[in-house]
Amino acid sequence: MGFFFLVIALITAGLCLAMGSISLVSGIGKDGEKVDIVFGFMCLALFVFFLIPPIGFVLIDQAPYASGILFKRVFNFFYGGAMPWFIMLYTGYKKKLLPVVVSALYLTAYLIMVFTVKESISPIWMTVIVIALGIAGLHGFIAASFQFRNGNRNNAKWLLFTMFIFLFFYLPTTVNQFSDSSLGKMINAKIFYPVNLFSLAFVLLMGIRLQANSTERFRLGRVLKSRDIRWSSFMQNMQMLIIHLDKAGIVKYINPYAVKLMGYQDDAELLGKNWFDHFLPTGETSRRKIHFQEVILREEKPSYHKSEIVNKTGQNKMISWNNLPVYDDDSLLSGSISIGTDITEQERSFLEIGVLRAELEKENLLLKDEPLPEWMQKDVIGKSQAIIYAIQKARQVAGTQATVLLEGETGVGKELFADLIQQTSLRNTLPFVKVNCSALPTELIEDELFGHEKGAFTGAVQSRKGRFEIANGGTIFLDELGELPLSLQPKLLRVLQNGEFERIGGQQTLKVNVRVIAATNRDLVKEVREGRFRDDLFYRLNVFPITIPPLRSRKEDIPMLVQFYIDKESKKHGKHFQNISKSDIHHLQEYSWPGNIRELKNVIERAVISSENNTLKIGVPGKGGEDPKIQTNNTSSLELIEKEHILKVLTDSNWRINGEHGAADILAMHPSTLRSRMKKLNISRRVKELG
Repeated sequence: MGFFFLVIALITAGLCLAMGSISLVSGIGKDGEKVDIVFGFMCLALFVFFLIPPIGFVLIDQAPYASGILFKRVFNFFYGGAMPWFIMLYTGYKKKLLPVVVSALYLTAYLIMVFTVKESISPIWMTVIVIALGIAGLHGFIAASFQFRNGNRNNAKWLLFTMFIFLFFYLPTTVNQFSDSSLGKMINAKIFYPVNLFSLAFVLLMGIRLQANSTERFRLGRVLKSRDIRWSSFMQNMQMLIIHLDKAGIVKYINPYAVKLMGYQDDAELLGKNWFDHFLPTGETSRRKIHFQEVILREEKPSYHKSEIVNKTGQNKMISWNNLPVYDDDSLLSGSISIGTDITEQERSFLEIGVLRAELEKENLLLKDEPLPEWMQKDVIGKSQAIIYAIQKARQVAGTQATVLLEGETGVGKELFADLIQQTSLRNTLPFVKVNCSALPTELIEDELFGHEKGAFTGAVQSRKGRFEIANGGTIFLDELGELPLSLQPKLLRVLQNGEFERIGGQQTLKVNVRVIAATNRDLVKEVREGRFRDDLFYRLNVFPITIPPLRSRKEDIPMLVQFYIDKESKKHGKHFQNISKSDIHHLQEYSWPGNIRELKNVIERAVISSENNTLKIGVPGKGGEDPKIQTNNTSSLELIEKEHILKVLTDSNWRINGEHGAADILAMHPSTLRSRMKKLNISRRVKELG
């Protein structure tokens, strides 16, 4: 039996030396943890215990104990007393009561052993050790269940299996200790049989698990390092303010964009300072600090607000903030991350718009009974209050640099309003570039707007300026902006916000100063809600919206419009008319005009072309002479009219699109625009023949 215990002791000693050395090296390294260090010292303590004579588990000794025996047992007791502390570190179970009790019992047992003069049948110190071992085992089971509850099932399974092995050895030891068993008499060493055999299993199982954890930590460390690099790059280059404050409001992190916006050269000038004491307008400090502390105490969900900050030069900046709570490793609130967007210029624009609106409301009252102004010759025709109000808004904003959003149904004359704004603006002598976003194929829109560098793609044999670059210093009109692909909207937002962009295939950031007039027939609020249009781009465009009224809401303007287009189309086609039926005018005023001004213009042009004598006969929509396929109350009426008109012109021109007297020339459209409309309306020669 003694030889068996000697062999087990030597094997355990070697295992303890190996596992202890590996754990200490791993724990002392920069990526190590306390649990590795504690386990390493436990293993080395067992190694020393097993090798100090007498070698092995069994100590055949009697009180009073020799100094060599007392010295040897210091290492065994250290191992036993440290085991619950190791379990606490391994599982994260932070209640220290049981580890403290176990350590105190081991210390008490050692002192009792030192002062024991006469050996009894069951030494008191041995009984104390058995109790300490039982408490240590109980602590192990409690900690393992804690791990299970917190989702760390793999570590918990290893510890639980180890504790069941401990229980297997502990129960016979307890029975042997508190009974006069023949086995205890045979080996004359009750306390060391058989629970000390648990050391071998404990060192082996927990050592393997710790090394597996170290390997996993190393792998995760590499993954986290890679992610940290990407995250750091993202934070460094984001064009938004990102500020981390602790619970006291001290700046712990601020990204380069925020540093630059605040007017500083380096973040060292801001780190460690109280945000509320140094960077808020006078009078705001106390109120905002109290609000911040209330939010921290309540641990509120993400909050949004607008507030001013003061930069180094004393300028006030209006910032839109999104505040997020930050938690430490113990899931306790440690501060907040604030993500901000500079909306200073936007707020100033809103103030200007408020002034313009107030002035416009005053002037409208004076215009009610005045004669028609000069703008009648600019193709914007009408005397109704609805059209006059829209025109006055256009003239009010024309003299500013504000972005204008023209809203209205298809065909109401949004391009005419863009011309009116340009002609009365401060940039009327500078470039005015028009872009129809719906007439360009999706793959060409970016190239058209922003240009490309030589070699950017196949066929790019030379560099080409985009429309924004051509319009630099002047104005650009983006018609049918609602058709802009979602993928291109961030680039447009950047131009509107910072005046910056890159050509396709280019590395150089170009800056432009362009006033933007945008137009759309879509409900952009609905488009934003349904995810087809970016909300930040909408708010950037919606600085000064002008809604152009549909023709059905200003029917009193129809006679004037009819006369204007009769004169214009008659000159174009070399004809002259003296009479028009009052009945036709009446029907024109009764019609709902889903195609608005464009539909009216097409109807007049068709009448001019088809009428032969000096009386103009108008094929009024909804009357018997009109094509029955055109439904007056159908929202697709405009497309049907447009399709029929294009088909008629194509037929008259023998389906010739380019060149003089081609369909594009007759329709006053660019050939590529005509082809795009034909594709959208599903117009082809084959379709016409089949029809």
